[in-house]
Amino acid sequence: MKKTLLIASLGLLSMSLQTQAEELQEFTAKITGVTSAEDLYLQAPVCVDNVGSTYTTGQFTEVITIGSTTLEPVANSAYLAKYNADGTSAWAIGLSGAATITSVTTDESNNVYIAGTFADVVTVGSTDGKAQEIKGLEGAIKSASFIAAYNAKGELQAVRTFQSQVSEEVANNTDIFYIPDAGDPSFSINHIEASNGKVYVSARHTGDVQIDDLKWNGMYMIVDGFMYIDLQSAGIFTLNATDLKNATSIARIEVTEQFGATKMGFEDLNFTVDNGTVYLCFVANGKIKYNAADKAETIELANENGSQEHAFIVSSIKNQNVNTKIFHSAPHDKLASYNAVNAMKVEGQQLYIGGTFFQQLAFDNSISHVGGSDLFVTALDKDSFEPTWTKASGLEEGDANYFTENFNTMTVKDGTVSVYGYILQDQDNEKKITSPLEFKFINRGVINENATVLTTGADRKGETSALRSVNTESYEATLSVATSTTGIQNVPVLETQRVGNTFFFDQATDVQVYDLQGRLLKQAQKVTSVNIDNLQQGIYILSNGKASVKVQK
Repeated sequence: MKKTLLIASLGLLSMSLQTQAEELQEFTAKITGVTSAEDLYLQAPVCVDNVGSTYTTGQFTEVITIGSTTLEPVANSAYLAKYNADGTSAWAIGLSGAATITSVTTDESNNVYIAGTFADVVTVGSTDGKAQEIKGLEGAIKSASFIAAYNAKGELQAVRTFQSQVSEEVANNTDIFYIPDAGDPSFSINHIEASNGKVYVSARHTGDVQIDDLKWNGMYMIVDGFMYIDLQSAGIFTLNATDLKNATSIARIEVTEQFGATKMGFEDLNFTVDNGTVYLCFVANGKIKYNAADKAETIELANENGSQEHAFIVSSIKNQNVNTKIFHSAPHDKLASYNAVNAMKVEGQQLYIGGTFFQQLAFDNSISHVGGSDLFVTALDKDSFEPTWTKASGLEEGDANYFTENFNTMTVKDGTVSVYGYILQDQDNEKKITSPLEFKFINRGVINENATVLTTGADRKGETSALRSVNTESYEATLSVATSTTGIQNVPVLETQRVGNTFFFDQATDVQVYDLQGRLLKQAQKVTSVNIDNLQQGIYILSNGKASVKVQK
Protein backbone atom coordinates (compact mmCIF):
# COMPACT_ATOMS: atom_id res chain seq x y z
CA MET A 1 0.00 0.00 0.00
CA LYS A 2 1.41 3.35 -1.02
CA LYS A 3 2.03 5.91 1.69
CA THR A 4 1.76 9.43 0.30
CA LEU A 5 3.91 12.26 1.55
CA LEU A 6 1.87 15.15 2.95
CA ILE A 7 3.36 18.65 3.04
CA ALA A 8 1.87 21.68 4.78
CA SER A 9 3.52 25.08 4.38
CA LEU A 10 2.54 27.59 7.08
CA GLY A 11 3.05 31.28 7.70
CA LEU A 12 4.44 32.28 4.26
CA LEU A 13 4.26 36.05 3.96
CA SER A 14 4.13 38.15 0.79
CA MET A 15 5.97 41.41 1.33
CA SER A 16 8.32 43.59 -0.67
CA LEU A 17 12.00 42.97 0.06
CA GLN A 18 12.69 46.42 1.43
CA THR A 19 9.87 46.40 4.02
CA GLN A 20 9.83 42.79 5.13
CA ALA A 21 9.90 42.11 8.89
CA GLU A 22 11.46 38.91 10.17
CA GLU A 23 8.87 36.16 10.74
CA LEU A 24 8.95 32.48 11.66
CA GLN A 25 8.25 30.22 8.69
CA GLU A 26 7.47 26.56 9.27
CA PHE A 27 6.59 23.48 7.26
CA THR A 28 6.13 19.81 8.04
CA ALA A 29 6.41 16.68 5.92
CA LYS A 30 5.11 13.26 6.94
CA ILE A 31 5.82 9.75 5.71
CA THR A 32 5.20 6.22 6.93
CA GLY A 33 7.73 3.79 5.52
CA VAL A 34 7.65 0.89 7.98
CA THR A 35 5.02 -1.03 9.89
CA SER A 36 6.95 -2.50 12.83
CA ALA A 37 9.18 -1.26 15.63
CA GLU A 38 11.95 -3.63 14.53
CA ASP A 39 12.28 -1.78 11.21
CA LEU A 40 12.54 1.73 12.69
CA TYR A 41 15.80 3.68 12.50
CA LEU A 42 16.18 5.17 15.95
CA GLN A 43 18.89 7.56 14.71
CA ALA A 44 17.89 8.75 11.22
CA PRO A 45 20.00 11.88 10.55
CA VAL A 46 18.95 15.14 8.87
CA CYS A 47 20.92 18.20 7.76
CA VAL A 48 20.39 21.75 6.52
CA ASP A 49 22.48 23.29 3.73
CA ASN A 50 23.68 26.85 3.17
CA VAL A 51 20.53 27.99 1.34
CA GLY A 52 18.01 26.60 3.82
CA SER A 53 17.22 23.34 2.03
CA THR A 54 16.74 20.30 4.27
CA TYR A 55 17.85 16.72 3.70
CA THR A 56 16.13 13.95 5.61
CA THR A 57 16.79 10.22 5.74
CA GLY A 58 14.77 7.22 6.80
CA GLN A 59 13.85 3.65 6.06
CA PHE A 60 11.06 1.93 4.16
CA THR A 61 9.84 -1.64 3.85
CA GLU A 62 6.88 -0.83 1.61
CA VAL A 63 6.27 1.40 -1.41
CA ILE A 64 6.43 5.11 -0.55
CA THR A 65 5.81 8.29 -2.53
CA ILE A 66 7.81 11.43 -1.76
CA GLY A 67 6.73 14.39 -3.83
CA SER A 68 6.57 13.09 -7.40
CA THR A 69 8.94 10.17 -6.70
CA THR A 70 7.80 6.64 -5.90
CA LEU A 71 10.35 4.31 -4.27
CA GLU A 72 10.09 0.54 -4.03
CA PRO A 73 11.94 -1.29 -1.25
CA VAL A 74 14.19 -4.33 -1.30
CA ALA A 75 14.48 -5.62 2.28
CA ASN A 76 14.73 -2.70 4.73
CA SER A 77 15.80 0.02 2.33
CA ALA A 78 16.88 3.61 3.02
CA TYR A 79 15.95 6.92 1.43
CA LEU A 80 17.41 10.41 1.11
CA ALA A 81 14.95 13.24 0.40
CA LYS A 82 15.50 16.96 -0.20
CA TYR A 83 13.05 19.75 0.61
CA ASN A 84 13.42 23.31 -0.62
CA ALA A 85 13.42 26.17 1.85
CA ASP A 86 9.74 26.85 1.12
CA GLY A 87 8.73 23.29 2.05
CA THR A 88 8.27 21.89 -1.45
CA SER A 89 9.68 18.46 -2.20
CA ALA A 90 12.74 18.78 -4.46
CA TRP A 91 13.67 15.11 -5.01
CA ALA A 92 14.15 11.74 -3.35
CA ILE A 93 16.34 8.71 -4.01
CA GLY A 94 16.32 5.22 -2.56
CA LEU A 95 19.03 2.82 -1.47
CA SER A 96 17.24 -0.39 -2.41
CA GLY A 97 18.52 -3.26 -0.30
CA ALA A 98 19.68 -3.84 3.26
CA ALA A 99 21.07 -0.35 3.90
CA THR A 100 21.17 2.10 6.82
CA ILE A 101 22.15 5.77 6.53
CA THR A 102 24.11 6.74 9.66
CA SER A 103 25.27 10.25 8.69
CA VAL A 104 24.41 13.01 6.20
CA THR A 105 26.24 16.27 5.52
CA THR A 106 26.59 19.05 2.93
CA ASP A 107 29.52 21.13 1.73
CA GLU A 108 30.00 24.80 0.84
CA SER A 109 28.57 24.22 -2.66
CA ASN A 110 25.49 22.41 -1.27
CA ASN A 111 26.55 19.00 -2.51
CA VAL A 112 25.26 16.31 -0.17
CA TYR A 113 27.02 13.22 1.18
CA ILE A 114 25.55 10.20 2.94
CA ALA A 115 27.27 7.34 4.74
CA GLY A 116 26.05 4.15 6.31
CA THR A 117 26.23 0.39 6.54
CA PHE A 118 24.92 -2.26 4.17
CA ALA A 119 24.92 -5.97 3.35
CA ASP A 120 24.40 -8.09 0.23
CA VAL A 121 23.53 -6.03 -2.87
CA VAL A 122 22.20 -2.45 -2.68
CA THR A 123 21.19 -0.20 -5.58
CA VAL A 124 22.18 3.41 -4.86
CA GLY A 125 19.65 5.65 -6.59
CA SER A 126 20.14 8.84 -8.58
CA THR A 127 17.67 11.42 -9.90
CA ASP A 128 19.17 11.17 -13.41
CA GLY A 129 18.48 7.42 -13.55
CA LYS A 130 22.16 6.51 -13.35
CA ALA A 131 21.93 4.31 -10.26
CA GLN A 132 24.90 2.22 -9.17
CA GLU A 133 25.02 -1.19 -7.54
CA ILE A 134 27.24 -1.88 -4.54
CA LYS A 135 28.01 -5.28 -3.08
CA GLY A 136 28.82 -6.28 0.47
CA LEU A 137 29.08 -9.57 2.28
CA GLU A 138 26.12 -11.93 2.08
CA GLY A 139 23.81 -12.19 5.06
CA ALA A 140 21.71 -9.94 7.23
CA ILE A 141 24.59 -8.39 9.19
CA LYS A 142 25.64 -5.00 7.83
CA SER A 143 29.40 -5.41 8.21
CA ALA A 144 30.42 -3.10 5.32
CA SER A 145 30.01 0.67 4.88
CA PHE A 146 29.45 3.09 2.00
CA ILE A 147 29.69 6.79 1.20
CA ALA A 148 27.73 8.36 -1.67
CA ALA A 149 28.13 11.90 -3.02
CA TYR A 150 25.30 13.82 -4.75
CA ASN A 151 25.04 17.27 -6.27
CA ALA A 152 22.22 19.61 -5.26
CA LYS A 153 20.00 18.11 -7.97
CA GLY A 154 20.24 14.61 -6.49
CA GLU A 155 22.51 13.26 -9.24
CA LEU A 156 24.92 10.63 -7.97
CA GLN A 157 28.51 11.85 -8.39
CA ALA A 158 30.45 9.05 -6.71
CA VAL A 159 29.90 6.07 -4.44
CA ARG A 160 32.43 3.99 -2.56
CA THR A 161 32.31 0.94 -0.31
CA PHE A 162 34.55 -0.05 2.60
CA GLN A 163 35.15 -3.53 4.02
CA SER A 164 37.71 -5.13 6.28
CA GLN A 165 39.18 -8.60 6.19
CA VAL A 166 40.84 -11.03 8.57
CA SER A 167 44.56 -10.53 9.05
CA GLU A 168 46.56 -12.94 6.89
CA GLU A 169 48.64 -13.92 9.93
CA VAL A 170 45.48 -14.85 11.83
CA ALA A 171 43.81 -16.57 8.86
CA ASN A 172 46.91 -18.66 8.07
CA ASN A 173 47.70 -19.77 11.63
CA THR A 174 46.47 -23.36 11.91
CA ASP A 175 47.56 -23.69 15.55
CA ILE A 176 45.21 -21.01 16.91
CA PHE A 177 41.52 -20.89 16.04
CA TYR A 178 39.80 -17.79 14.70
CA ILE A 179 36.10 -17.91 15.56
CA PRO A 180 34.75 -14.40 14.94
CA ASP A 181 31.71 -12.95 16.63
CA ALA A 182 28.71 -12.26 14.39
CA GLY A 183 29.56 -9.47 11.98
CA ASP A 184 33.35 -9.67 12.27
CA PRO A 185 35.39 -8.51 10.54
CA SER A 186 33.46 -5.24 10.17
CA PHE A 187 33.85 -1.63 9.10
CA SER A 188 31.26 0.86 10.40
CA ILE A 189 31.10 4.61 9.63
CA ASN A 190 29.37 6.67 12.32
CA HIS A 191 29.95 10.28 11.20
CA ILE A 192 30.98 12.34 8.16
CA GLU A 193 31.54 16.06 7.53
CA ALA A 194 32.53 17.88 4.33
CA SER A 195 34.80 20.92 4.26
CA ASN A 196 37.20 22.58 1.82
CA GLY A 197 37.12 19.83 -0.79
CA LYS A 198 37.45 16.96 1.69
CA VAL A 199 35.05 14.50 3.27
CA TYR A 200 36.05 13.67 6.85
CA VAL A 201 35.05 10.21 8.06
CA SER A 202 35.11 8.49 11.46
CA ALA A 203 34.81 4.72 11.60
CA ARG A 204 35.36 1.76 13.87
CA HIS A 205 36.51 -1.60 12.62
CA THR A 206 37.75 -5.09 13.32
CA GLY A 207 40.12 -6.82 10.91
CA ASP A 208 42.51 -5.24 8.40
CA VAL A 209 41.41 -2.17 6.43
CA GLN A 210 42.97 -1.07 3.13
CA ILE A 211 41.66 2.17 1.53
CA ASP A 212 43.88 3.43 -1.27
CA ASP A 213 47.29 3.86 0.40
CA LEU A 214 45.77 3.95 3.89
CA LYS A 215 46.30 0.75 5.90
CA TRP A 216 44.81 0.11 9.32
CA ASN A 217 45.72 -3.26 10.81
CA GLY A 218 43.25 -5.33 12.78
CA MET A 219 44.04 -5.98 16.44
CA TYR A 220 43.57 -9.32 18.19
CA MET A 221 44.02 -10.99 21.54
CA ILE A 222 44.79 -14.66 22.14
CA VAL A 223 42.59 -16.46 24.68
CA ASP A 224 44.26 -19.30 26.64
CA GLY A 225 46.72 -19.81 23.82
CA PHE A 226 44.26 -21.41 21.40
CA MET A 227 41.78 -18.81 20.07
CA TYR A 228 41.90 -15.34 18.48
CA ILE A 229 39.36 -12.66 19.41
CA ASP A 230 38.84 -9.47 17.38
CA LEU A 231 39.52 -6.19 19.17
CA GLN A 232 37.85 -3.00 18.01
CA SER A 233 39.89 -0.07 16.71
CA ALA A 234 38.83 3.29 15.27
CA GLY A 235 40.05 6.31 13.38
CA ILE A 236 39.35 9.37 11.25
CA PHE A 237 40.37 9.74 7.60
CA THR A 238 39.67 12.04 4.67
CA LEU A 239 38.67 11.50 1.04
CA ASN A 240 38.53 13.85 -1.92
CA ALA A 241 34.99 15.25 -2.03
CA THR A 242 34.80 15.02 -5.84
CA ASP A 243 35.56 11.32 -6.34
CA LEU A 244 35.79 9.89 -2.78
CA LYS A 245 39.38 8.79 -3.40
CA ASN A 246 42.86 9.54 -1.99
CA ALA A 247 42.23 8.30 1.56
CA THR A 248 44.47 9.94 4.17
CA SER A 249 44.60 8.96 7.83
CA ILE A 250 44.04 11.80 10.31
CA ALA A 251 43.79 9.94 13.63
CA ARG A 252 43.98 6.35 14.82
CA ILE A 253 43.12 4.64 18.15
CA GLU A 254 44.07 1.03 18.93
CA VAL A 255 45.35 -1.19 21.72
CA THR A 256 49.11 -1.11 22.15
CA GLU A 257 49.83 -4.85 22.08
CA GLN A 258 48.98 -7.16 19.18
CA PHE A 259 47.99 -10.70 20.34
CA GLY A 260 48.22 -9.60 23.96
CA ALA A 261 45.87 -10.05 26.89
CA THR A 262 44.12 -6.68 26.62
CA LYS A 263 40.47 -7.37 25.92
CA MET A 264 39.18 -3.80 25.70
CA GLY A 265 40.71 -0.43 24.96
CA PHE A 266 38.77 1.71 22.49
CA GLU A 267 35.11 2.36 23.36
CA ASP A 268 33.74 5.22 21.23
CA LEU A 269 34.75 8.08 18.90
CA ASN A 270 33.24 11.19 17.33
CA PHE A 271 34.48 14.45 15.79
CA THR A 272 33.69 17.78 14.17
CA VAL A 273 35.59 20.11 11.82
CA ASP A 274 35.83 23.88 12.27
CA ASN A 275 37.95 26.20 10.10
CA GLY A 276 40.35 23.42 9.15
CA THR A 277 40.76 22.06 12.68
CA VAL A 278 39.56 18.55 13.49
CA TYR A 279 38.20 18.25 17.03
CA LEU A 280 37.74 14.69 18.24
CA CYS A 281 36.79 12.94 21.44
CA PHE A 282 37.13 9.25 22.20
CA VAL A 283 36.48 7.00 25.18
CA ALA A 284 39.02 4.37 26.16
CA ASN A 285 40.31 2.19 28.95
CA GLY A 286 43.49 0.23 29.63
CA LYS A 287 46.59 0.96 27.55
CA ILE A 288 46.05 2.38 24.08
CA LYS A 289 47.98 4.02 21.26
CA TYR A 290 46.76 7.29 19.78
CA ASN A 291 48.29 8.37 16.48
CA ALA A 292 47.55 11.83 15.06
CA ALA A 293 49.46 13.79 12.40
CA ASP A 294 51.99 10.92 12.28
CA LYS A 295 52.75 11.37 15.98
CA ALA A 296 52.15 8.32 18.17
CA GLU A 297 51.27 8.64 21.85
CA THR A 298 50.71 5.87 24.37
CA ILE A 299 47.94 6.53 26.88
CA GLU A 300 47.80 4.30 29.95
CA LEU A 301 44.72 4.59 32.13
CA ALA A 302 44.20 3.36 35.69
CA ASN A 303 43.71 -0.36 36.24
CA GLU A 304 43.43 -1.17 39.94
CA ASN A 305 42.68 -4.74 41.07
CA GLY A 306 40.30 -5.37 38.19
CA SER A 307 38.74 -1.89 38.28
CA GLN A 308 39.18 0.02 35.03
CA GLU A 309 39.20 3.74 34.41
CA HIS A 310 37.05 4.84 31.46
CA ALA A 311 38.48 8.19 30.34
CA PHE A 312 37.30 10.73 27.77
CA ILE A 313 40.19 12.02 25.63
CA VAL A 314 39.74 15.28 23.69
CA SER A 315 42.11 16.29 20.91
CA SER A 316 42.47 18.88 18.14
CA ILE A 317 44.44 18.38 14.94
CA LYS A 318 45.41 21.08 12.44
CA ASN A 319 48.17 20.30 9.97
CA GLN A 320 50.96 18.90 12.17
CA ASN A 321 49.76 20.54 15.39
CA VAL A 322 48.08 18.21 17.89
CA ASN A 323 46.65 19.22 21.26
CA THR A 324 45.36 16.47 23.54
CA LYS A 325 43.82 16.45 27.01
CA ILE A 326 42.72 13.45 29.07
CA PHE A 327 39.66 13.77 31.30
CA HIS A 328 39.99 11.14 34.03
CA SER A 329 37.37 9.36 36.10
CA ALA A 330 37.45 6.96 39.02
CA PRO A 331 38.05 3.28 38.11
CA HIS A 332 35.24 0.77 38.66
CA ASP A 333 34.71 -2.93 38.09
CA LYS A 334 31.52 -2.68 36.02
CA LEU A 335 31.53 -3.53 32.32
CA ALA A 336 30.64 0.00 31.24
CA SER A 337 29.05 -0.06 27.81
CA TYR A 338 27.28 3.28 28.28
CA ASN A 339 30.21 5.68 27.82
CA ALA A 340 29.68 7.30 24.43
CA VAL A 341 30.50 10.42 22.42
CA ASN A 342 27.42 10.96 20.26
CA ALA A 343 27.85 14.51 18.95
CA MET A 344 30.31 17.41 18.82
CA LYS A 345 29.66 21.01 17.76
CA VAL A 346 31.64 24.26 17.71
CA GLU A 347 29.91 27.59 18.33
CA GLY A 348 32.08 30.64 18.81
CA GLN A 349 34.87 29.80 21.24
CA GLN A 350 33.04 26.80 22.70
CA LEU A 351 33.44 23.12 21.82
CA TYR A 352 30.32 21.21 22.85
CA ILE A 353 30.46 17.45 23.45
CA GLY A 354 27.35 15.38 24.09
CA GLY A 355 26.91 11.72 24.94
CA THR A 356 26.16 9.24 27.71
CA PHE A 357 28.17 8.13 30.72
CA PHE A 358 28.24 5.54 33.49
CA GLN A 359 29.51 6.00 37.05
CA GLN A 360 31.63 9.18 37.42
CA LEU A 361 31.56 11.80 34.65
CA ALA A 362 35.08 12.43 33.40
CA PHE A 363 34.47 16.12 32.56
CA ASP A 364 33.24 16.86 36.10
CA ASN A 365 34.06 14.26 38.74
CA SER A 366 31.48 15.71 41.11
CA ILE A 367 28.72 14.34 38.83
CA SER A 368 27.71 10.66 38.91
CA HIS A 369 25.07 8.95 36.82
CA VAL A 370 21.58 8.17 38.15
CA GLY A 371 19.89 4.88 37.28
CA GLY A 372 21.32 2.93 34.34
CA SER A 373 23.16 5.79 32.57
CA ASP A 374 22.85 9.54 32.00
CA LEU A 375 22.94 11.96 29.09
CA PHE A 376 25.53 14.73 29.42
CA VAL A 377 26.83 17.85 27.69
CA THR A 378 30.10 19.62 28.36
CA ALA A 379 31.22 22.99 27.01
CA LEU A 380 34.99 23.38 26.63
CA ASP A 381 37.14 26.25 25.48
CA LYS A 382 38.07 25.03 22.00
CA ASP A 383 41.74 26.09 22.38
CA SER A 384 42.62 25.11 25.95
CA PHE A 385 39.92 22.42 26.48
CA GLU A 386 39.23 23.95 29.88
CA PRO A 387 35.61 23.22 30.86
CA THR A 388 33.24 26.17 30.82
CA TRP A 389 30.36 24.10 32.18
CA THR A 390 29.27 20.47 32.37
CA LYS A 391 25.75 19.17 32.97
CA ALA A 392 24.04 15.76 33.15
CA SER A 393 20.39 14.83 32.85
CA GLY A 394 20.20 13.44 36.40
CA LEU A 395 17.09 11.51 35.40
CA GLU A 396 16.01 8.46 37.37
CA GLU A 397 14.80 6.36 34.45
CA GLY A 398 14.12 3.11 36.30
CA ASP A 399 15.81 -0.07 37.53
CA ALA A 400 19.50 0.28 36.60
CA ASN A 401 19.55 -3.38 35.53
CA TYR A 402 17.00 -2.81 32.77
CA PHE A 403 16.69 0.91 31.89
CA THR A 404 19.22 3.18 30.17
CA GLU A 405 19.23 6.66 28.65
CA ASN A 406 20.23 6.74 24.98
CA PHE A 407 21.46 9.75 22.98
CA ASN A 408 20.18 10.39 19.45
CA THR A 409 21.22 13.88 18.34
CA MET A 410 21.83 17.47 19.43
CA THR A 411 21.81 21.05 18.15
CA VAL A 412 23.40 24.24 19.49
CA LYS A 413 21.99 27.77 19.32
CA ASP A 414 23.47 30.73 21.25
CA GLY A 415 24.92 28.51 23.96
CA THR A 416 21.76 26.43 24.46
CA VAL A 417 22.32 22.76 23.65
CA SER A 418 19.20 20.77 22.73
CA VAL A 419 19.63 17.01 23.21
CA TYR A 420 17.22 14.32 22.00
CA GLY A 421 17.15 10.66 22.94
CA TYR A 422 15.07 7.97 24.60
CA ILE A 423 14.83 5.58 27.54
CA LEU A 424 15.31 1.95 26.56
CA GLN A 425 14.00 -0.96 28.58
CA ASP A 426 15.96 -4.17 27.98
CA GLN A 427 14.24 -6.90 29.98
CA ASP A 428 13.05 -10.49 29.50
CA ASN A 429 14.75 -10.73 26.09
CA GLU A 430 12.71 -7.77 24.83
CA LYS A 431 13.81 -4.22 24.07
CA LYS A 432 11.35 -1.35 23.94
CA ILE A 433 11.37 2.44 24.12
CA THR A 434 9.52 3.55 27.23
CA SER A 435 9.88 7.31 26.80
CA PRO A 436 11.40 9.84 24.39
CA LEU A 437 13.78 12.40 25.90
CA GLU A 438 14.40 16.07 25.16
CA PHE A 439 16.61 18.31 27.29
CA LYS A 440 17.92 21.86 27.11
CA PHE A 441 21.44 22.07 28.57
CA ILE A 442 22.64 25.56 29.48
CA ASN A 443 25.25 27.08 31.76
CA ARG A 444 22.66 27.64 34.49
CA GLY A 445 21.20 24.14 34.49
CA VAL A 446 19.18 21.49 32.67
CA ILE A 447 15.56 21.72 31.49
CA ASN A 448 13.57 18.53 30.90
CA GLU A 449 11.19 19.29 28.03
CA ASN A 450 8.84 16.29 28.65
CA ALA A 451 9.07 15.07 25.05
CA THR A 452 6.01 13.47 23.44
CA VAL A 453 7.66 12.27 20.21
CA LEU A 454 10.93 10.45 19.53
CA THR A 455 13.34 12.77 17.71
CA THR A 456 15.65 10.68 15.52
CA GLY A 457 17.57 13.48 13.78
CA ALA A 458 18.17 17.22 14.16
CA ASP A 459 20.26 19.95 12.60
CA ARG A 460 20.39 23.70 12.42
CA LYS A 461 22.36 26.07 10.22
CA GLY A 462 22.01 29.82 10.38
CA GLU A 463 18.37 30.61 11.10
CA THR A 464 17.02 27.26 9.87
CA SER A 465 16.41 24.29 12.16
CA ALA A 466 15.15 20.83 11.22
CA LEU A 467 13.83 17.99 13.37
CA ARG A 468 12.87 14.49 12.28
CA SER A 469 10.61 12.70 14.75
CA VAL A 470 8.70 9.43 14.69
CA ASN A 471 5.52 8.23 16.33
CA THR A 472 6.47 4.93 17.98
CA GLU A 473 2.89 3.64 17.72
CA SER A 474 1.95 4.54 14.12
CA TYR A 475 5.59 4.65 12.89
CA GLU A 476 4.81 7.85 11.02
CA ALA A 477 7.90 10.07 10.63
CA THR A 478 7.55 13.86 10.61
CA LEU A 479 10.10 16.36 9.31
CA SER A 480 9.60 19.79 10.91
CA VAL A 481 11.54 22.78 9.57
CA ALA A 482 11.47 26.31 10.95
CA THR A 483 13.38 29.39 9.82
CA SER A 484 13.43 33.07 10.65
CA THR A 485 12.93 34.65 7.28
CA THR A 486 11.83 37.83 5.53
CA GLY A 487 9.47 35.96 3.23
CA ILE A 488 11.88 36.16 0.31
CA GLN A 489 11.33 32.45 -0.29
CA ASN A 490 7.93 33.17 -1.86
CA VAL A 491 9.64 34.24 -5.09
CA PRO A 492 11.32 31.80 -7.53
CA VAL A 493 14.71 30.38 -6.57
CA LEU A 494 17.72 32.04 -8.20
CA GLU A 495 19.84 29.27 -9.72
CA THR A 496 23.51 29.58 -8.78
CA GLN A 497 26.61 27.43 -8.34
CA ARG A 498 28.81 28.13 -5.32
CA VAL A 499 32.60 27.89 -5.07
CA GLY A 500 33.80 29.12 -1.70
CA ASN A 501 32.09 32.50 -1.21
CA THR A 502 31.65 33.15 -4.93
CA PHE A 503 28.29 32.48 -6.61
CA PHE A 504 28.17 31.85 -10.37
CA PHE A 505 25.20 32.30 -12.72
CA ASP A 506 24.47 30.65 -16.07
CA GLN A 507 24.16 34.03 -17.80
CA ALA A 508 24.93 37.67 -17.06
CA THR A 509 22.39 39.18 -14.67
CA ASP A 510 21.88 42.12 -12.31
CA VAL A 511 22.51 40.98 -8.74
CA GLN A 512 21.72 42.56 -5.36
CA VAL A 513 22.86 41.27 -1.97
CA TYR A 514 20.59 41.97 1.04
CA ASP A 515 20.74 41.09 4.70
CA LEU A 516 17.73 39.57 6.49
CA GLN A 517 16.51 43.04 7.47
CA GLY A 518 16.16 43.93 3.77
CA ARG A 519 19.15 46.30 3.68
CA LEU A 520 21.00 46.47 0.36
CA LEU A 521 24.65 45.63 0.99
CA LYS A 522 26.04 45.07 -2.49
CA GLN A 523 24.94 45.23 -6.14
CA ALA A 524 26.38 44.62 -9.59
CA GLN A 525 25.01 44.84 -13.12
CA LYS A 526 25.24 42.22 -15.88
CA VAL A 527 27.70 39.94 -14.05
CA THR A 528 28.12 36.17 -14.13
CA SER A 529 29.33 35.95 -10.53
CA VAL A 530 29.24 37.74 -7.20
CA ASN A 531 31.56 37.37 -4.20
CA ILE A 532 30.66 37.94 -0.52
CA ASP A 533 34.14 37.58 1.01
CA ASN A 534 33.97 41.16 2.28
CA LEU A 535 30.78 40.55 4.28
CA GLN A 536 30.65 39.32 7.87
CA GLN A 537 29.50 35.80 8.69
CA GLY A 538 25.73 35.54 8.48
CA ILE A 539 22.68 34.88 6.28
CA TYR A 540 22.19 36.90 3.06
CA ILE A 541 19.74 37.09 0.15
CA LEU A 542 20.97 37.16 -3.46
CA SER A 543 18.36 38.56 -5.86
CA ASN A 544 18.12 39.58 -9.52
CA GLY A 545 14.73 41.24 -9.01
CA LYS A 546 12.81 38.20 -10.27
CA ALA A 547 14.31 35.31 -8.32
CA SER A 548 16.20 35.03 -5.02
CA VAL A 549 18.22 32.58 -2.96
CA LYS A 550 19.24 32.56 0.70
CA VAL A 551 22.94 31.89 1.38
CA GLN A 552 25.16 31.65 4.42
CA LYS A 553 28.73 32.83 4.87
